[in-house]
Amino acid sequence: MKPEEQTYEGHRIEVRQRRDKSELLIDGVPVAYGQLPNGLFFLHDYAFDWNADLMELARRYVAYRRRVHDVRARQRSQREK
Repeated sequence: MKPEEQTYEGHRIEVRQRRDKSELLIDGVPVAYGQLPNGLFFLHDYAFDWNADLMELARRYVAYRRRVHDVRARQRSQREK
């Protein structure tokens, strides 16, 4: 896998080589991932979605975390009313 970097929804996503292995970082924090026998990637914290493109999977994870944050914020504001 070749090193790659991009910004998505204000978050820096990076795939880089580290000791004969690719490393995925989101905002500079390593994100654990694995690969299924059929070649699809999965993220340990987001294992219900698989994709052959690790960068696309990372973008989906960033969007998922944003939605979770939004839902939790709405729930907090409703409890405070």
